[in-house]
Amino acid sequence: MKILIVITDYGSFNNFLAELAVRLSRENEIHVVCSGSNVINIVDKFDYTKYNLTFHTVAIPRSTSIIKLIKSAREIRKIVKVINPHLVYAHFTTGIFPAIFFKKRNIEYWGTFHGLGMNASGGIRKIMFSIVEFFCFLRLDKRFLINNKDYKLVSNMFKVNTLKYNSCGVGCDIKKFDRNRFTEVDILNLKQDLNIDGKFLITYTGRFVEFKGFDLVYHSFVKLVEEFPDEVVLLLIGGRDPIHPTGLTEQEEIDLFKNQSIVNVGYTSEVEKYLAITDVFLFPSKKEGLPVCIVEALAMGVPVVTLDERGNSDVVRNNFNGYLVKSISKLSDINEIVEKLNYLYLNRNVLDMLSSNCLKRRETYSRSFFVEEQLNLINVFKSKVKK
Repeated sequence: MKILIVITDYGSFNNFLAELAVRLSRENEIHVVCSGSNVINIVDKFDYTKYNLTFHTVAIPRSTSIIKLIKSAREIRKIVKVINPHLVYAHFTTGIFPAIFFKKRNIEYWGTFHGLGMNASGGIRKIMFSIVEFFCFLRLDKRFLINNKDYKLVSNMFKVNTLKYNSCGVGCDIKKFDRNRFTEVDILNLKQDLNIDGKFLITYTGRFVEFKGFDLVYHSFVKLVEEFPDEVVLLLIGGRDPIHPTGLTEQEEIDLFKNQSIVNVGYTSEVEKYLAITDVFLFPSKKEGLPVCIVEALAMGVPVVTLDERGNSDVVRNNFNGYLVKSISKLSDINEIVEKLNYLYLNRNVLDMLSSNCLKRRETYSRSFFVEEQLNLINVFKSKVKK
């Protein structure tokens, strides 16, 4: 069977869909359409040349620019015409819209929304996302959501062929994200290499963008340092996104890289190594589907402090494996985040309890559940195609 996977950029494909695509390629002809950008810039998980995978580069915009999306839709239409796949499976709103804009008859179209824009935006952006996403809902043969809030919204509008992943989003590699892989010596050596031995370590993973709460991370940490100078460290894993603001002023961005208590690792394929030395994972994102970075932290036994928003609240439970902060205002959010971090710093027994609880549901975070669930769905469709 021929399957065409459409996803916004190569970095997202490599990070989220690589395992599924490789498994599918064993018995199917797989084509991948994505832009060549590497927003999540990590080394390739596989040597894709060894598999039945063909990549097609299309400049898919990471925005709701209708003109740019339609332009990319024309390019995708040409590819579909040549390949003539049995199934087009698109991911993210910005990948789904151009994939189905020129929908071809006699081809099945599926789409996974990794966080609806209409459910996490305001003003003109909410209107734009609502128009684009509703158009997508109408034209898709199957709609997939990955969190409860999005699923409830869409399933109320389209009761048939609207499904929610049973897996924990796309999950993570729990063999890789396993704290038992790291000895006490490994942990001590890494802390010494970073010159943070004996410090309380808070980690943030992701793009340095405002809608992921990066500004809240910075301001909360600066305030925490005032209370515990030379005792706490912020570890940043990721980097800037050229099309989205950080939420910081120019001077704050300068201070960010001058602050001796902030360690900037950049993008890395060894996130698990840094989570192994982390005390608390701070990810106060306002706009998530179901964040992989939180799943990775929980799999490593690291308690999470995040905002009480969709996706985050699907996996984090108050006083069990972390804390959910009700977002009221920027100042209020910062104060409550600092309060939670302060409490965990002063109460290591509570921190240990939360860490232990993180590991109780560890098996459910496995990416294998996502892969197997998708393989089963596609195999059911494949059996119908053969008939």
